[in-house]
Amino acid sequence: MRIASIRMTRRFFLRVIGGLIAAFLLVVAFSITQYVRAHPRDPLQQNIASWARENKMGPVVDKLEAWLHNDPPSVAPADSLALAITPIIDPIAQTSTTVTVSPSDSSTSTTVPDIITPLQIRPTVATASCPIDNTTTTLVSDVTSVSTTTTSTTTTTSTTSTTVPVPGTATTTTTTSTTIPSKPDDIPSQLLPALPGEGTWQAVMRVRTKPLVYATSIRPLWCFGSVVATMATFDPTRVHTAMFNGTEMPGGKGWKNGSKIRGTALRSLIASFNGGFRFEHQPGGYVTEGKIVRKMRKGYATLAISQDGTSTVGVWGDTITEEGSWASLRQNLPPLVHNGKSVYANYPKVDWGNDFGNKVYNFRSAICLRTDGLMMFVAVGKVNIGMLADTLVVLGCKTGMELDINGQWPYFSVYSDFGKATRWGEVIDNRMGDPNRHLNGSTKEFFALFDPETLPTGAVK
Repeated sequence: MRIASIRMTRRFFLRVIGGLIAAFLLVVAFSITQYVRAHPRDPLQQNIASWARENKMGPVVDKLEAWLHNDPPSVAPADSLALAITPIIDPIAQTSTTVTVSPSDSSTSTTVPDIITPLQIRPTVATASCPIDNTTTTLVSDVTSVSTTTTSTTTTTSTTSTTVPVPGTATTTTTTSTTIPSKPDDIPSQLLPALPGEGTWQAVMRVRTKPLVYATSIRPLWCFGSVVATMATFDPTRVHTAMFNGTEMPGGKGWKNGSKIRGTALRSLIASFNGGFRFEHQPGGYVTEGKIVRKMRKGYATLAISQDGTSTVGVWGDTITEEGSWASLRQNLPPLVHNGKSVYANYPKVDWGNDFGNKVYNFRSAICLRTDGLMMFVAVGKVNIGMLADTLVVLGCKTGMELDINGQWPYFSVYSDFGKATRWGEVIDNRMGDPNRHLNGSTKEFFALFDPETLPTGAVK
């Protein structure tokens, strides 16, 4: 009888434990379902990760992301770029190569595309990710054998030198002009043959026939050819920039600029892009609409917006100081690039998104002030933090800061039907998510660009 009683007690105990576990799983499943239903346009994996972070399970998510994204990118070059948007072709003849063919009976001029065989590596900047010497480029027939050591290839035919000096290694150029160009200079491809449109800036958003946003895509790291970056530039003096507040980051109520773009401001909308890290990653200051959500930190990279809507990127306490003229300030860790150089390694204790010793390779975004005065958004993957910093250097950033990372959080969209009450978004990169995210509501803060000439007074903060 005693043995039977013990067995019954054990069965009862196991049933209770099983029932509690089942009840817990049901509650969790219900909670996740409700969260996903509230954000139907976001990917399931992204929704589950956000739900977990909202429920104090961030460390678990970090470990899982590190496990999922610990494979470095391939050295084999990508055979396509990530630019998703259809460029607005300027009424200027496209660049082509013209050669003269002289057959035995006649002489004609024919336009043909450049053909470069085998693959040619043409590094323009020495970086920690892809170090180079300053003597010659490398010709390789098998890209899988590429290493960081360059070699010289000679032939018996007469050729034109392809030597490209590394900027800054021999001479120093000082520029005193403060004029911001309407269009950035095209970026030389690091690998030849270049893919169609690679590094060539194309207008992707016009207002009153004038292009305000340019975009392009490129393989920025010659030794990791599979890495593709997509960029968008804009003149910060020709647009009105505003920060909008997400339902979770920073959360709260009473915001003038809420989780979506709406009302009269919608007609003047030009583009929008994602913000920074969640607060549990200690990203630094967050100030907007007269509220200090998080205190500013000296030495941190800062995206600053003045009262007139002009934006810039700098370092708080260095190139940007408190002078009472800032409408919004957003920090996201120290700078990746400062004065045109990669400086992330100066901050060995900083967690750049739980990168576990620079061994997490994922889709990352950044914003920078270029050396020519233009602002530039960058989305690049799969890269670690060092590769992101090196990419910003290659692309001509003066001061750059990391923005959000992972999944489809990196995001930049332009909008059709300017001037109308109903607008539609179009993302610039095929790895990005819902093109109307910032029209339908965002869980995280974001930045939007508006046409200052048509933006009604007081429409945005």
